[in-house]
Amino acid sequence: MKLMDLALLYSIAGAACAVALYRRSPHNDSRALLAALTAIPLWPIWAPIAWTARRSVAACVEGAGDRVERIRMALENAVESVRGTPLENLLSRETAKIILQEVDRVSARNRELQELLSRQEFDLRAAEHRLETVERTGASARVLASARVHFENVRRLHGLAERDARGLDELAALVDALRTELMVVKLSGSSAAGVDGIVGDLWANIEGLRQVSGELSTSAAAGSSLS
Repeated sequence: MKLMDLALLYSIAGAACAVALYRRSPHNDSRALLAALTAIPLWPIWAPIAWTARRSVAACVEGAGDRVERIRMALENAVESVRGTPLENLLSRETAKIILQEVDRVSARNRELQELLSRQEFDLRAAEHRLETVERTGASARVLASARVHFENVRRLHGLAERDARGLDELAALVDALRTELMVVKLSGSSAAGVDGIVGDLWANIEGLRQVSGELSTSAAAGSSLS
């Protein structure tokens, strides 16, 4: 095969990757177009990274939806199992509604955060590389300070997203444990002390997720001060 033929096939493959990446992007704007155009000459390296990032975000979003549905079903089963019994005071329908509202709120926030972190400017490795480049080239103190703050904020946002997802996983496990514990107490007539402990852990978990909201607001304010 001639060199010209190889170059043509390489360009066609790059263009195909660019179109696919642009269509998969959740934000069809100038940033998505730039990422797609970058894939044309560098598709063997750039395309797998960008493609994996999109799949990772999609998996996180899908996982959050699965957790919400799991928690919803567990709460409904638990409430129904104790309805009309003295155990209803431990998990009333109103309490379950409040828990589910908090779960929905955190899940929506985590989905928005995952979509934000899928953007190129919030890529952790890219932010770190930019900081290293600025340090190495001896840029001005202002440029260096901005690069450092950007890197720290991006790293913090990634950490908060992980904490959010982990908190939802723990909350789902606690709701499952609460459901089974309520059924054991109801059927065996044993002490409800274990239920109280699980309920306490559950509300502590929710409070922890609320604290993440405060930290996200702080990060957003810090990012705005650089613009």
